[in-house]
Amino acid sequence: MKILAILFHFPPMSGGGVIVAVDIVNNFAKLGHKVTVITPNIEWSGPKFEAKIDSSIEIIRIDVPSKTKIKIAARRCKKNLQKKGEELGKTEQFDFVFTIFHPFHLAPSAAVACAKKLKIPSIIKIDDAIYEKSTGLKSIQRKIEKIMNAKTLQNSSKILVVNEGIKKIIIDYYNIHNEKIFLIPNGVEVSLFKGTKNHDKKLVLFSGAMYHHRGIDVLLEVAPKVIEKVPKVEFILLGDGDEMNKLKNIVNQKNITKNIIFKGWINRDKIPQELKNASIGIGPLKLTAVTKNALPIKVLEYMASGLPIIAKRGTLPKDILDDGKNGFFIDNNEELEEKLILLLNNLELNKQMSKKSIEMIQKFSWEKIIESIIQIHKN
Repeated sequence: MKILAILFHFPPMSGGGVIVAVDIVNNFAKLGHKVTVITPNIEWSGPKFEAKIDSSIEIIRIDVPSKTKIKIAARRCKKNLQKKGEELGKTEQFDFVFTIFHPFHLAPSAAVACAKKLKIPSIIKIDDAIYEKSTGLKSIQRKIEKIMNAKTLQNSSKILVVNEGIKKIIIDYYNIHNEKIFLIPNGVEVSLFKGTKNHDKKLVLFSGAMYHHRGIDVLLEVAPKVIEKVPKVEFILLGDGDEMNKLKNIVNQKNITKNIIFKGWINRDKIPQELKNASIGIGPLKLTAVTKNALPIKVLEYMASGLPIIAKRGTLPKDILDDGKNGFFIDNNEELEEKLILLLNNLELNKQMSKKSIEMIQKFSWEKIIESIIQIHKN
């Protein structure tokens, strides 16, 4: 098949959404499909993701207005992306247009409009469905974006969501018909995280963007009591973000700098080794509109690496975190402290949960998921 992917989040940008985009197009290509990616030519100033992209994939970067200001570019990219897609479609005869939805950018709108013009199907994958509630002028902006996003989703051919929670949001919030929505989870390149698990170290690890939704401040609040019970424990924090200064201040105030290691963004190919050395993977520790029923890529990577997972109840699907089997849901700080200490001190329980995570992750391999997407298109 010939697939046109119109994507806003793409390397050199970094982040979980970019990883998802790269893994999907790579696996389309791996299965023998011809993939063309159209993406904005953004001047990205943040940490850069040096992705390994299949050599058969054609990547076309299109200049867009305000390319140095990502939020403005996100809202002004539609015209140029759509125009290029239509231009290519006249000669390439694509089978369908694929895109990934986020409420703040208009790449999906460009993809759906392009597909309609070319008279071919459009498939939208949704991970982040809505924003948190806002007030003032921003709330007016959110209402406008909701109207535009609803129109895009309603005009698409098929919509892929990661779980029933997101499906319900799409139906209720954007008024989408049930029959065009399909459950397709995120995936992980399982082979990258295979290897001998190190169960000897006492390392609690978080990997990802340091936003308040993630609840890393909650982890640091309980860290002193965990350190008191398990003096050799280290908390490894991979990533960066808006919360970084706040988190470092908490560490200094609590005098726990010896046990907290901020590693910042590291090269993507070094993450598997960091995870193999860890004892516990930390998922979202706050329940918000953003984290409710989410499926962060980092959690799938934790599982592929054989890590027990701890997360706030309601943030992860039950087929990802089976409470008491491959980790624990927690409801408050006291439970977080208790479960951390339990998993750090009980090596046998840690090994059992590690094994369960590896068993559960097998159905989330990207290759199987991409085959499902292709089958949905054919049907």
